[in-house]
Amino acid sequence: MKKKVLGISIGALALVALAIGGIIFQKQAKITTAQNEVAAIEKETTKAGTLYEEVAALFDEKQEFLSKEIKPVTIKETKEKLLKKQTEIEKLKREYENKINTNTAETTIQNLQKKVALANTKLEIQTETNELFSSKELAIKGDHIKKELPITLDLTKGKITEVKDTLSEKKDLKGKWKEAIDSILQNATEQVDQEEKIKKLLNESFDGNIPKETVQQSDYNTLNKEIEKVKNEELKTTFTAKLILMKAMIDTQGQINALTQQKQVAEQEVNKAIEQAKAEADKAKEQATGDDKLLLGYSDDQIEYARVWLTLIGVKPSELNAKTIAAGTPLDQYDKGSVTYPTDVIILYGGYSAEGQIVYTSNRNGTINVYPVPSHWQIGAEVANDPEKVRALTQDILDNVRTVNVDVGNPRDVLDLIRVQK
Repeated sequence: MKKKVLGISIGALALVALAIGGIIFQKQAKITTAQNEVAAIEKETTKAGTLYEEVAALFDEKQEFLSKEIKPVTIKETKEKLLKKQTEIEKLKREYENKINTNTAETTIQNLQKKVALANTKLEIQTETNELFSSKELAIKGDHIKKELPITLDLTKGKITEVKDTLSEKKDLKGKWKEAIDSILQNATEQVDQEEKIKKLLNESFDGNIPKETVQQSDYNTLNKEIEKVKNEELKTTFTAKLILMKAMIDTQGQINALTQQKQVAEQEVNKAIEQAKAEADKAKEQATGDDKLLLGYSDDQIEYARVWLTLIGVKPSELNAKTIAAGTPLDQYDKGSVTYPTDVIILYGGYSAEGQIVYTSNRNGTINVYPVPSHWQIGAEVANDPEKVRALTQDILDNVRTVNVDVGNPRDVLDLIRVQK
């Protein structure tokens, strides 16, 4: 009886041992799987790994300057991917505590997150730096640096200081990229200093918008020299207008000084010279704009249509028609898939198709944007039946819009075209 009980006990113990062993094996298998997941993350975030390469692609080959094609959305997506991996690691740590090693994976993720944060900071500073300048070119794009671009018309030292403060707060910003930003900001600062210097000289030489009678040729020469250094052409034009007024005052004072010392005679001669100069200016203006009087009474649009036609086609049509096409209208109204006009456009066309057609928008500054829209949509059936090909064809037209300077033309030629407008 004792042997039978002993046998049953030993058997039960064996089963318990097997059960415990199975549980231990399953736990070990899960730990192994978890460690493999960690290893996979390590592989992605170390050199040659997909996430590592994705972060590296935010910079140039030397990992100093940003990639020329970098975009905020790319940085955001990469940041989210790293955060997802970090979350996975933290979840595994909570579940398996010290049974798995996550140190390397955590370190590589943190290092990549620092690089992404660095790229984001650099891009923000680059963007703010580029916005200080009025040129269509960027002051910094990738490792391409433009140090001599003109500043915007309303730039102040305060705006430059904001960028400089952000730059100085980020201690990890250094190397050639920082040197480039510093040099660009220095250029902007020098231009603002130059503008302030000129404004100070003008204030010393003017009472409001009138030159002081005490201005001298040396004042004019000093200002002229300083204005020549201005890179923003619009700002330079504004300053030059003041310079012209100063020159006129200096010339007038020279005439006065050349007259007799008798004040009454001098005043009479000056007044005579001023009246004569005014009369000559009026006469010259009248002669120069005599033909333009032919266009009095006609609207700006009528004159513009005629000038645009003369500039682009030149040959007088049997009749000149003008029509506005609303934004959102398909370029090709006959085939599905056409892109639409992004803004209202004007179409000019003759009495019959052979006389030509122009599709444009006016910039109201002497230039127009010309859309190379064909007068007839003669496309093959294969393209016409494929909306995607029609879209590509019409998109190409939008991509090739060109800006053209409109010739003011001979007033008499303009008048001839106005007369045939319908």
